[in-house]
Amino acid sequence: MPTLKEKLYRCFHDPTTAEARIINGLFSFLILFSIAVIPLHFIARLPEYAWLGKSLALVDKVTVTLFTVEYLTRIWAEKKPLSFILSWEGVVDLVAIVPFYIARFGIFSGGYLEMFLLLRILRILKFTVMYGQEHQALERCKSKRHGQLYTLPNEKVERVIQKHPMIFMIAMLMPLFFMSAGLAVLILTHNSVYTAWWLAFSVLCFSLAATFFYKAWLDYQYDVIYITNYRVILQNHEIFGSETNGLTYDSITNVAPSNKGFLRWLLGYGHVEIETANRDATITFEDALHPHKVVKHISENRLKLDNRKKQDS
Repeated sequence: MPTLKEKLYRCFHDPTTAEARIINGLFSFLILFSIAVIPLHFIARLPEYAWLGKSLALVDKVTVTLFTVEYLTRIWAEKKPLSFILSWEGVVDLVAIVPFYIARFGIFSGGYLEMFLLLRILRILKFTVMYGQEHQALERCKSKRHGQLYTLPNEKVERVIQKHPMIFMIAMLMPLFFMSAGLAVLILTHNSVYTAWWLAFSVLCFSLAATFFYKAWLDYQYDVIYITNYRVILQNHEIFGSETNGLTYDSITNVAPSNKGFLRWLLGYGHVEIETANRDATITFEDALHPHKVVKHISENRLKLDNRKKQDS
């Protein structure tokens, strides 16, 4: 029976578990909300909206309190607390909450606090890294269910490939825009004669923000490539339903990376195109992290299969 500390470790430090995906998703949405309210800080400086300052202060207190509790919980659950504190994740967590506490001493004034609040967006980046965490997924994939993936007898997952984190960050712009717009309209029109209509517009903005966020989260966290010792499995999740393609190595005729363009070359992401024995059957996984490494690993596994067949014959 796992202890509370072990359960919390899986929830906060193992990005391949369902629990971690849910918790990270909730905190990512909280981060998005905390960034969306930043424009309201400037509105609160107008004399007629001075009352907004107290509400924003309460929002900041609640947000930072949750961030602080999460940060301390991660430290407590970590097997090597000091390593986590000095790691990228630990530094990002600290940067997200320290400016708030420093501001209590009046060090920040004007727009400086808002500039530091923007650093919270870095916290989303730490939730988007799964590459290199495959060893944690391997143990669960040995004759056990891994999300929507069922492994074959003696099948081992060797790599879990996600889309590039930058794709997720870009996808966050739409929910951020609609959430900020909804909040701004809600505040600026609270005394309007058309309050009901503006309220409906704000609700529409919040609904679009939630939808775009959920779509982006699904695309990043659940659209993955599983490379096993037997096959390549491409998993695609949509808001309604999912699709999984399992391709054995002997059915793959060609696999090629494509990272044309300066930005793709600079950031190291691109498409992975897998051609199969079926006529005109090409499956493409877009915006994959390290596409050349993905193709190299698949090609090596295909070569191993060919060598085994030669030895058996």
